[in-house]
Amino acid sequence: MTSNKACCWILGILAGGFVLTILIFAWGVSRAMSGAFSGSFSQSNLLKKDTWLLLAPTGDIADYHIEPDFAFWSDDRGSSLNEMLRALRSAAQDDQISGVIIRPQGSVGFATLRELRDAISDFKSSGKPVYAHLDLASDRDYYLASVADSIFLMPGGMSGISFGGIAFNTTYLKGTFEKLGIKFHVLHAGRYKGALEELAKDSMSAELRASYEFVFSDLFERYLLETSESRSGLSYADLRRELLEGEQLILGSKYCLSRGYVDALEEWPVLRNRLKGSNEEFESISAKSYLRKTRHKSMALNQTKVAVLHAEGEISFGNGGVLSEEGITADRLTKDLEELGDDEDVKAVVLRVNSPGGSALASKQILEAVKRVKQKKPVVVSMGRVAASGGYYISAAADEIVAEPNSLTGSIGVVTALPSAEELFKKLGARVETISYGRWANFFRLDRSMTAEQERVLRDLIDSVYDEFKQDVMEGRGLTADELDSVAEGRIWTGSQALERRLVDTLGGVQDAVEIAARRAGLTPDDYGVSYYPKQRDFFEFVAKKLMVRLDEFELLEDGLRHPEDPRTLIRLLSRYFDRAEFLQTLLPMEFNL
Repeated sequence: MTSNKACCWILGILAGGFVLTILIFAWGVSRAMSGAFSGSFSQSNLLKKDTWLLLAPTGDIADYHIEPDFAFWSDDRGSSLNEMLRALRSAAQDDQISGVIIRPQGSVGFATLRELRDAISDFKSSGKPVYAHLDLASDRDYYLASVADSIFLMPGGMSGISFGGIAFNTTYLKGTFEKLGIKFHVLHAGRYKGALEELAKDSMSAELRASYEFVFSDLFERYLLETSESRSGLSYADLRRELLEGEQLILGSKYCLSRGYVDALEEWPVLRNRLKGSNEEFESISAKSYLRKTRHKSMALNQTKVAVLHAEGEISFGNGGVLSEEGITADRLTKDLEELGDDEDVKAVVLRVNSPGGSALASKQILEAVKRVKQKKPVVVSMGRVAASGGYYISAAADEIVAEPNSLTGSIGVVTALPSAEELFKKLGARVETISYGRWANFFRLDRSMTAEQERVLRDLIDSVYDEFKQDVMEGRGLTADELDSVAEGRIWTGSQALERRLVDTLGGVQDAVEIAARRAGLTPDDYGVSYYPKQRDFFEFVAKKLMVRLDEFELLEDGLRHPEDPRTLIRLLSRYFDRAEFLQTLLPMEFNL
């Protein structure tokens, strides 16, 4: 037995034992959690007086969590936007909550942060204070913190604020692939539809650059305006000058205080001690934990519901099986929509979209499911950080579309990218022998370059999909062909730009969308509760699915160990572009980390 084979056997044994152990453990925990929650309203879980709601968003904030709540053994600060918005609404009326403290640490997503800012502003109407404490803050962190009554910054030379501004970088790989003997054939429907062009070009196209610059300039101006308006001592002109002409990457704590960016310099432990109130120690709680401890207060007595269905991630044609846990799959989302459409207690549906798009076919299937629900009850779309390309496609049929001013949307266009590796096969000395019947049986051949006839066929196909995409948007939005052509072509818009072009109806967040949906259903605020979907997964189911993914990774590792020098690994990777259900994409050009 070779060392590679022995290693594979060991990995298999370890994986099997690990799976069995964890499944037994998960089953036990799942049972324990079911029992534990029955006692979750005990006196020990009640909040202490003078408790502060602590919001500490970090990185890319998730819109919604469907995984089980693991906080029964630890206090998780990674609250979703959904949890933070709900906690703020509840805490405003809770006598045990003294106020809100914001401690952002590298948070991103302008539209997400704006929605959170608005919710914090609403909380302030309760008369309770909102404080922000910063250590080393980014300009996004400061954007969120600026809505607070007072901003505290850690003193000393290691702290400060970095006003980095907005930048976007991407790597063009045409030359890299050519050295490997690989060429990507990328076809677009829409002049500004730059998705995947980095695979086939040496530099950014003029159209894509113009589209980006138009969007980024709006995001930049809105950042300056909203941040400066939130701080009485900070002018738009001063903030603009700081970002465009500032001489320091990180503005030191003393400088920030002198310029009015913050109100005081104070260590976090000192601030906590000052805010402990009547308690022996400072008491704070995350949004996730707060909702868990106050769950009995938020249980709706009225069965009539407005359902908020979250659709987050790239759109794929998958069937929602065990290995398709992330993103939006057509089967899973259409099933959720159909169940809500048939539920007599649900009087209206809010589809919360946070997606850059994906498979054109899957997007079309979801759009048709939205239309079927719309025949039974109102459907309102709430756009999150991004709802573009396929994310816009699945939104287009809604009764009303609500977006944040700095949401990214539009990008109405289609793209396909197919590789050919004729030169790679020659370098490897590989030869493909085939037996086929049918004119197009060998259409998807990796070992030869695309012919003019193949390109014509693909061009006709993506043009027809683009025409259907536009037709669906025209019907959903009530636009003429000329009106749509002026805003389509794959061009990206911010929410405020989209409002001017009738691609969305209203600016606001998910709560605004809920209120609009309720009014359309003829409901008054006292008539309904709000339920969120997909429902949180059972702990056992969640662990089982995660383990299946890990087993798949073990199999891939075993494959690599068995044939570490096998060039077929690269060929299999490239062949994925030929998936018949996925090779036509309604996808944003790049991934934005704004």
